[in-house]
Amino acid sequence: MRRSLVVWCPQWSIVAAYQDESLSEIVPGIPVALLHGGVLTQCSTEATQAGVRVGMKRRDAHLICPTIVMAATDSARDHISFQRIIIDLATYVPQHSLISPGLVAFPARGLARFYGSEQASARILMDAVSRSEPLASTRVGIADDLFSAVIAARQTTATHPIRTVEPGQSAVFLADMPITVLDDEATVSLLVRLGVHTVGDFVALGADAIRERLGTHGSRLYRLAMGLGDTPLALRDAPLDSQELIDLPESYALTDQVGFAIRTRTQQYCDRLYQALQVCTQVRITLSFDDGQVHERTWVHPRFFSASDLVDRVRWQLDQCFRDRAGEDTDFPPGVLSVHYAAVEPEDIYAHEPGLWGHGPDSKVHHVLSRVQSMVGASGVLTSTSRRARVAREAQVLTPWGEKTPVTHERGPLPGALPSPLPATVFAIPWAVSLMGDDGADIVVSASAELSASPAWLISGQRRRKLTSWAGPWPVWEKWWDPTHSRSLHRLQVVDEDGLGWLISATDDGHWHIEARYD
Repeated sequence: MRRSLVVWCPQWSIVAAYQDESLSEIVPGIPVALLHGGVLTQCSTEATQAGVRVGMKRRDAHLICPTIVMAATDSARDHISFQRIIIDLATYVPQHSLISPGLVAFPARGLARFYGSEQASARILMDAVSRSEPLASTRVGIADDLFSAVIAARQTTATHPIRTVEPGQSAVFLADMPITVLDDEATVSLLVRLGVHTVGDFVALGADAIRERLGTHGSRLYRLAMGLGDTPLALRDAPLDSQELIDLPESYALTDQVGFAIRTRTQQYCDRLYQALQVCTQVRITLSFDDGQVHERTWVHPRFFSASDLVDRVRWQLDQCFRDRAGEDTDFPPGVLSVHYAAVEPEDIYAHEPGLWGHGPDSKVHHVLSRVQSMVGASGVLTSTSRRARVAREAQVLTPWGEKTPVTHERGPLPGALPSPLPATVFAIPWAVSLMGDDGADIVVSASAELSASPAWLISGQRRRKLTSWAGPWPVWEKWWDPTHSRSLHRLQVVDEDGLGWLISATDDGHWHIEARYD
């Protein structure tokens, strides 16, 4: 029988934030919370005791606990910090299956055979984690299948940190769990509306009824609920220590000095990864200055970093640091003392091997543009993608060449967003124009979003355009609750006698501007 042992470190993101040198204000013993998009995703024990809860808005958390310290979530930071735990655990078990930072699984059968029992194995791994990271608490769940083992680990407490589900008892163990443990928002919402509140209620519906109503996806959830999850652990060897600290012989205040000083060690770092048949596609670079300041940034590559790529990223990051600190009143610029590389989830090199015919023109394009970028800087060569937005000029996203295009998961409607087709020409700076009726009077928008007259003329400087049709206005109100960042406008689409379409908008002060043109 295949049994799984899961080691879980609750609040691992908080522990990783403690280790982050750039977050000097986050220390153990004070209320700490991490947030994403203004919503709290994880809270320290001190914050929870003060009444702060996951899912709260930033403002609500500050009202409940004024002394709370907040920082943004950072998955790269979590992965890098947990790699050290995995490396230390490799002394006791050679292979692992990483589920997420702070949650890792091992095959229980071999551990129990070597260390005498499942309980003894759990104790040994818990002690190893505690020695590696004293700030982390550790819980262990053991069961026949991975899903049940994860749920068992999450049901533990500080006083009872190990939960073992006896062989063949996974279905009984899961029966009393809330249906939300299935971790499928859409299906769980449907089941709750149907009166199904526990895993046992779900199983009681029967395999045939679930398959008929929910299809193959429902059948998979049914097998999980029955403790029959048969997905084998994706075991991997302990990761290579994918970090490199380069201490400079003295502090350097010039970008070229730093680049020349780290070139050899950077090449050795990449060679060490290559020898382990791994490559770095995402790296966090930390620069430490002689005035105590620390600057971190995570860089992403569409393929993988070479040594020269990493040196270029250090130079660009250092240039940005110097630009950001140009206004500081200091006699001498700060000097760099050390450069630290930390690969985030190194990938197997075989996944990046070229095809039968090589990389073709794509590799040549990448080489040329990377060369240009090394001369003009990271922001000198950009790629463009689009996203949904309420204002035309904000629909374009510019990303430095060589970085992965940000992926946005846009779900649901966006009130006020531009409908398709989008205008072909968007002006970076909107043109100030006048919109008039047949009588030559300026058109204004009322409080009820109505025009004072039918648009007849669009005037820009000395140019008068006769309008043949129009549609709108459509009000756009953004962040009305925040006076500092609120925005209000009324959008109108017009077509002139030459057949050109124009997207124009009126601000609260009554002025009209051209945002874009439909070519």
